[in-house]
Amino acid sequence: MKSTNISELYFLFLPKIYNMILVNNTAQDSAGFSEKILETGLSIYEVIRIFNKKPIFLQDNLLRLYNSLKKSNIHLDPSTLHLPDKLEHLIRLEHIEEGNVKYVLHFTNGQMTEYLYTIPHSYPSAEAYRKGIDTMTCQAVRQNPEVKYLNPALRNLTNRLIRDNHVYEVILVDNEGYVTEGSRSNVFFIQEETLYTTPAAYVLPGTSRKRVFDICKTEKISLEEKRIGLNTLSRYEAAFITGTSPLILPIRRINSVLFHPDHPLLRRLMRSYFSLLEKTD
Repeated sequence: MKSTNISELYFLFLPKIYNMILVNNTAQDSAGFSEKILETGLSIYEVIRIFNKKPIFLQDNLLRLYNSLKKSNIHLDPSTLHLPDKLEHLIRLEHIEEGNVKYVLHFTNGQMTEYLYTIPHSYPSAEAYRKGIDTMTCQAVRQNPEVKYLNPALRNLTNRLIRDNHVYEVILVDNEGYVTEGSRSNVFFIQEETLYTTPAAYVLPGTSRKRVFDICKTEKISLEEKRIGLNTLSRYEAAFITGTSPLILPIRRINSVLFHPDHPLLRRLMRSYFSLLEKTD
């Protein structure tokens, strides 16, 4: 893949209409499908980023899927699901070049059904990567945060807050006043050349979060997991979120607290992260 600068890498992706869904690896017309059918029983899922017609960091998704199943007391080896083959099937079927794909294991009435389909995505603009994003907080606790399962009530609440307050993301705060994670992202803070983020036991550990941990280990960047009080945010110099769609995205503001989106360590992390994408081709 040719060298690409940060501001080019994310914003060439335009939404596309897809028509098919795989149900137990059988292609069906998506016109009659609604995620409401997944709200009964238990639905464990992963969102996988497709880049240059290939899933990126898929092994991280599979590992998290395994952990979600294990913590839900479901004895199922994800390797037996042959997800890479099913992804390739959907990518060929729908001619997917860039986008997000959702994989759902739906358990109800003693049966499991697999769903694999594209979902709408909103990738940040070049300006968002340069200037950072505005966010707000919301007191909400994700039950069993280490398991990635459908939670329509929380998603509907945060979607409404994002829409009504014109912010990019909602940062969740627990009942003790500690920042945990974004509604669909993980959150990091920077102070004196050290990264801080909430311990894994309190969040859904995202695949992009893991990628940042890997970069810090490789480049010997100091990183500490600790609980971060909402009333301490002004102590930090910079902040950013990580996730399937934003990848690694600077925060300009949380509520009224301002951060520095051009912080040198943050920009270094962004360059390192995005260079990994260039190596996926």
